[in-house]
Amino acid sequence: MFKKLHLLLSIIILFFLTACQTEMKDFTPEFIKKIPHLFDSNSSDNNLSNSKDSFIKEERVNNSEIPDIYGIYNLIEGSYGYGVEGRRKKVKIEESTIVIEKLSDTEFGFYYVTKLKDSLVNRYFGGFTYKDGKFYQKVIDNYPNPKTTLRDNIKLTKKGNLLRLTVDSIDEERTILWGRSREVTPSLKKILEEERESYKTLYKKVLFPKLTI
Repeated sequence: MFKKLHLLLSIIILFFLTACQTEMKDFTPEFIKKIPHLFDSNSSDNNLSNSKDSFIKEERVNNSEIPDIYGIYNLIEGSYGYGVEGRRKKVKIEESTIVIEKLSDTEFGFYYVTKLKDSLVNRYFGGFTYKDGKFYQKVIDNYPNPKTTLRDNIKLTKKGNLLRLTVDSIDEERTILWGRSREVTPSLKKILEEERESYKTLYKKVLFPKLTI
């Protein structure tokens, strides 16, 4: 009698363990992080890894090939820090779109908008120059008598359809990761059109008058 009971208990325990193992194999975590599908499906860059982590760790490498950064990019994630360096307060960027156009082989014009919480909007425009394997910010001094300087206060890197920009100054820092898209963020469209006019008048027309439409 005891042997039969022991055998029955062994069968029940074996069945329970087998069921648990099957359940564990089928278990898939729900917290797996994914990057939004903001990229063109027909892009030749789609074969590259679009992992956010691997992109952030990418180092700038000196090479003669200029990245094709021109296009429209919408926000994946970003932060804006302000205050004295070392004691900056950071806030999350809620929405952002950047538009970049190619002006020459090494020159690119840009304008972009960021929206923070409480609907606070910041606007930016200017240019990027590619030199010695990296991008510099091209700034116009002594306006309206144009004189330009290149500033190394930015880090602009591109991998696949991802574009990452960090701007660091004395009292603020912006770090934004965008993904290439075919259209701008709908809620920012009107503001972007206004910033486009500022970009054309105050930057593009001054440095590249023949290209201004």
